Amino acid sequence: MKKIICPPFLNTLDKAIIISPSGSIDSQYIDSAYQVLQGWGLMVEIAPHARGQYGRYGGTIEERLSDLQEAVDDEDIKLIFCSRGGYGVVQLLDKLNLEGIKEHPKWIVGYSDITALHLALLQKGIVSLHAPMARHLSEDSNDTASCFLKETLFRGMPDYTITSHLLNREGIMEGKLFGGNLAVLSSLIGTPYVDVPENGILFIEDIGEAPYKIDRMMWQLKLSGILSRLSGLIVGQFTDCPEDTAMGSTIYESIRSTVDDYNYPVVFDFPVGHVKENYPLLHGGMAKIEVKEDKITMKWII
Repeated sequence: MKKIICPPFLNTLDKAIIISPSGSIDSQYIDSAYQVLQGWGLMVEIAPHARGQYGRYGGTIEERLSDLQEAVDDEDIKLIFCSRGGYGVVQLLDKLNLEGIKEHPKWIVGYSDITALHLALLQKGIVSLHAPMARHLSEDSNDTASCFLKETLFRGMPDYTITSHLLNREGIMEGKLFGGNLAVLSSLIGTPYVDVPENGILFIEDIGEAPYKIDRMMWQLKLSGILSRLSGLIVGQFTDCPEDTAMGSTIYESIRSTVDDYNYPVVFDFPVGHVKENYPLLHGGMAKIEVKEDKITMKWII
């Protein structure tokens, strides 16, 4: 079994850096996130190309790769905070060297397109944090998700208790958590960057996808054998994905149907995704989740 590398908790005056490895972002969100992280007691830097724009990207491939690689290799940096998702991390994966982070573990925070980076890190046995980014902190640094993010980085993952959903399948799941954005995950199947943990717990979310595309991606996960290897499934938020009555079922119902052949627990409507209630999840961490009729509890083993 691959050794798991988990970054140490942050301390006051630790060094953090804000980078933009995917899409371009309005500078005001970088400035606001900078102030929030400084307020948490961190020594914050902004990467040279974090404010860049090259078409839809936060810089050229070379610029974005340079910022990310330098941050990964800098042993003094304890937190790499991704400013936003969008699209572009996949262009960096085959050029990125992650050996330095094994020697000097650090937190890498982000979600959405950053899923590709989380998966690449997990392939190397490195834990990272699927969590809110710059715009979220800019708009409300004191909401539940932001407070959970700070708590996670400085003290450890909080336990979660959420209300149950009618489509849930009860039981207890225990395993290594992995996943993130469904479209990004499905696009990387068959590459070296998807290393599915045996008896892992998959979590998924997405934004702006048509229901038939979501169904197709779920079938891709099923036909590739990923769904059969799980100990549980967590279904998060599918934002700006209008239901399609021609499908004959809701998005959640179609997802549930793809796992009807398996008997592991399933959780729907989990607070993760492109929403305000975007709870941090430890990508590559071990979790134990109990799904009951009235509630779901998530506790962390590592």
